[in-house]
Amino acid sequence: MNWNEFKRSKLERLEKAKERKEVDEDIIPLLDLINSLDCFVTTSSCSGRIVVLDVPKIGDKLNAKFLDKWHQPIDWKEIVKALEGSIRTAWLISDPPIIHVACRDLECAKALMKIANDSGFRRCGLISLTRLVVEITSFERLEAPLAVDGRIVVSEEYIRLLADFANEKLLRGKEKLERFKAKLLDHRSFLQAL
Repeated sequence: MNWNEFKRSKLERLEKAKERKEVDEDIIPLLDLINSLDCFVTTSSCSGRIVVLDVPKIGDKLNAKFLDKWHQPIDWKEIVKALEGSIRTAWLISDPPIIHVACRDLECAKALMKIANDSGFRRCGLISLTRLVVEITSFERLEAPLAVDGRIVVSEEYIRLLADFANEKLLRGKEKLERFKAKLLDHRSFLQAL
């Protein structure tokens, strides 16, 4: 499959995901901007999120259950409410933004990584050489266990503190996305010429 066919298929998939409300709203303008450039197409993304995840044991993502998930800042009481559904070990996790972008060639990938890095995304690099996919993310991550065997094992004060930290990390990630979008706009003509 050539680049244009590949890009077209990814964009069709993205449009279907948007129709099904599977793409978080905050990141759509950035995805649209990236996808408007000839040498890029997004393959997956998240603007950052806060989740309460119930897991049978550390690392067992296959059997994990999302008790709740938010792409916006939350109130600590939402965490407590989510914990009501815990039967195993429940974790509060704040994930940074993550964007996977397929690039037409290495020159495009290098330009994208430079712009992302200049925007504050210190973790960006090629994750696939088969289709030259760049992963753009950062370090704003938080993980803390809150319940064991379905029983909350931390204080209300600690949950409030974690909610504040998670919200701060989430908002820092969203600020980086805005800087990234602004820098892409600043470099749009350069990127189109690649």
